[in-house]
Amino acid sequence: MKKSLIIFTVVCFLATGALVAQNYLTKPQPPLTLTTDDINAFLTELPDANLEGLRSDPKGKELFRQQIARSLAIVVEAEQRGLFQKPEIKSQLDIAYAQIVGELWKRRPEAQEKPITPQDVAAFYREKPTAFEDFLAQNPQYRQAPKMDELKEKYGEFQVARMRGEAAGINKTPTFQLQLRLAQAQIVGNDIITKLQEAANPTDEEIEAYYKAHPEEFEEYKASHILISTLQPPTGPDGKPTSKKPLTEEEAQAKAEKLIKELQAGADFAKLAEQHSDDPGSKKQGGDLGYFREGTMVQPFFEGVKALQVGAFSTTPVKTQYGYHIIKLLDKRTKTIDEPLKREITEKLRQRKVEAKLDELVTRYGIVVPADFTIPPAPTS
Repeated sequence: MKKSLIIFTVVCFLATGALVAQNYLTKPQPPLTLTTDDINAFLTELPDANLEGLRSDPKGKELFRQQIARSLAIVVEAEQRGLFQKPEIKSQLDIAYAQIVGELWKRRPEAQEKPITPQDVAAFYREKPTAFEDFLAQNPQYRQAPKMDELKEKYGEFQVARMRGEAAGINKTPTFQLQLRLAQAQIVGNDIITKLQEAANPTDEEIEAYYKAHPEEFEEYKASHILISTLQPPTGPDGKPTSKKPLTEEEAQAKAEKLIKELQAGADFAKLAEQHSDDPGSKKQGGDLGYFREGTMVQPFFEGVKALQVGAFSTTPVKTQYGYHIIKLLDKRTKTIDEPLKREITEKLRQRKVEAKLDELVTRYGIVVPADFTIPPAPTS
C-alpha cells in the first residue's frame, strides 16, 4: 500500500531506538475530537524536514488531516480487535511511550540546562539494578546488539529522560497524547491494513471497468528529446564535455532555440540529438526515450510531450530542472491490459477500497480533525 494509508511519515522519527518504559499506556484512551490548538502544538514539535512537504504541496495539508484521522481510526479499530492485549504489541507500546516522553523532555529548555550525565545513569541503575535485563527479557532481539555496554548506557539515559519528562507532566499534555496515538497506529497499522486488504480485492469485472473508464491513465507515449543542460557542461558527439562549466539559463535557452531553427529548416532530429544532447542515457540512440506513461517523467516534460501531435517537435524549448528540452513525439498508443497492468489496477482499486473503509471507520468512531490548523513557517537563516 502507499504510505498515505499507514501514515506515518510525519511520526516515524518517534520510533528510532530500542528503549522501554516501566510505566506505560498499553490501552488507548477514548478517541479524540482534536482541536486546532492540538494540531498546531503537534506541528511545532515536528522536525522542520517533516514539514517541508506540507508547505510545498497544495494538497499536503488536507492529506495530513486525513492521515491523522485515519491513524486514530486504526487505533480504535485495533482496540476493538484486541490487538493491544498481545504481549508483543505491549512491548512495542512500552518502547513508544518511553521514547515520546523522553524526546519531548529533551526539547525543553530545562533539559538543555541540566543534561543527563553518566552519574544520573549510574543512579538509575543503583535504584533499578535489573532494569536493563528486564528490558532484554521483554525484547530478546536486542541481545544480539554488537555493543551491549553502549546499549545499556543509552537505555539508562532514556529512562532518566522519561522519568524527568513524567515528573514535568509531559505525559499528560495533548501533544503527548496525540503523538502516542500516532505511535500506536504505527505499531498496529500493518495488522489492520492487512485485514482490510483481505476484504478489498477487486473483481475482474471491476478491473475491466476501471480500465475502460480511465483510458488516459494507460496512454503510452514514445518520444525523443535533445537536452541542453544547465546542470552539467555541454557534451559533444562522443559524450565528452566540450567546456568546463555548464551553460547559463540564457545560454542553454539560446542554444535550444538555435537547434529548433535547424530542425525547422529540415535538420535530422536524431543526428542533432547525437551531436548536441546532454542526456547520456538517450544521446547515442538519437534521443529516443522509448515508451513511457504519465508519472515516469517530470511533469513539465510530460506536459510538453502531451502538447505534441505524433511526428511534431517542440517549437519552443521545454524548461525543466535539468535544463531545456526539444521534444519530438514519435508515437502514442493505449497500453493493452496484460498481467502487469492488471496487477497495477488491482492494487489501485484495493487501495481505494481500503481508504474508503478507513474513512468509514473515522465516521463510525466519531473522530474529528480540524482543517484550520497552521503550518509553521520555514526557519529563516
